[in-house]
Amino acid sequence: MKKKIHIDKKGPEYIKEAYFVGGKMKFHRIYIIDGIPADEYYEKNATDLDFYLNEDYELINSQNASNKNYKAHINKKSDLQ
Repeated sequence: MKKKIHIDKKGPEYIKEAYFVGGKMKFHRIYIIDGIPADEYYEKNATDLDFYLNEDYELINSQNASNKNYKAHINKKSDLQ
């Protein structure tokens, strides 16, 4: 089931997620960036430095993965040549 995307008065898009507290229904807003939730967008597009600065240490890539990315970046031909 596709969830409905709402637009806030100030502009950001969000999805309403319902939950119950003390028998009353409450809503949690999950903000959307480029059609995906903001948390997933952050995990996909942030660098290791961003994770470090925001104290998200569990999301930092392992040393082996970052070495592979670095080697691939170095081996890639430059557009200037």
